[in-house]
Amino acid sequence: MKHHLQSVRCWGFASVVAISAPLLGTQVQAAESIFVRYKDTDVTVTQQELNTFTETGELPTSLQNLFSTDQEVPKVLRTVLSEQIEVPEFMQNFLEGSNGDFLFFKLDQAISSTEGRTEVGLESLKKAVLKSIEDDRVSFLEIIDKHPQNTIRVNLTNLEGTYNDVNGFVKKVLPALEVAKDVLSDFICDCKTTQVSPEGSTPASKYQSQQELENCEKAYQR
Repeated sequence: MKHHLQSVRCWGFASVVAISAPLLGTQVQAAESIFVRYKDTDVTVTQQELNTFTETGELPTSLQNLFSTDQEVPKVLRTVLSEQIEVPEFMQNFLEGSNGDFLFFKLDQAISSTEGRTEVGLESLKKAVLKSIEDDRVSFLEIIDKHPQNTIRVNLTNLEGTYNDVNGFVKKVLPALEVAKDVLSDFICDCKTTQVSPEGSTPASKYQSQQELENCEKAYQR
C-alpha cells in the first residue's frame, strides 16, 4: 500500500511538471498585471488582453472604460504598440554602454516598474529591450511582453510621443553618432600606428604610450 501511494505521488508530481513546463516556457517573462494609465485614469489589464487588443483591435472591458470619450485613440495606440522598429547591428553595444541610459530613461516614461524609476526598474527595462532586439527589430508590445517583473506600468498618454522619440533616435541620431565616433577617432588617436613606441623612448614614455593606446581602444569600443 505504501509503495502504491509513493507511485501515485510520483506520477502526480511528474504530471504537474509535464503540464506546467510548456506554460512556464511561454509565460515566465510575461507580466502578470499591467497597470495602464491614460490621462488621469488607471486600469489593470493582463498581458493576454493587451496582446488581443493589439492583434485584433478588440478592446477588453477595462480599456473600453478607459477610452470611453476618445474613440480614435485606440487605433493610434494599437499601431504604436505593434509597430516594429528596425534596429542597426551596433544597437546592442550602444545600449549596453553608459550612452544607452538616455534611451532607457526615455522608454521609462512609457513602460516602467511599479516601484518608480529605480536602478532595479531600469535594469529590468534594459533586459527586456536587449532581449527584444535579438532579431534586429523591436516593438513596444514586445518590450512589455519580455519585461521580467510581474507587474509593470504602461503610460498610454506618453506612448505615442515616446515612440516617435525612440524611433527618430534609432533611425537618425544613432547612425549619425556611430559615424561621428568613427570620424572623431581618427582625430583623437590612431590606435594602429601608436602600437610601436618611437626609438629612444624611455620606459616611462613607453608605459604612457601603452596606456594611451589602451584608453584609445576602450573609447572606440564604447
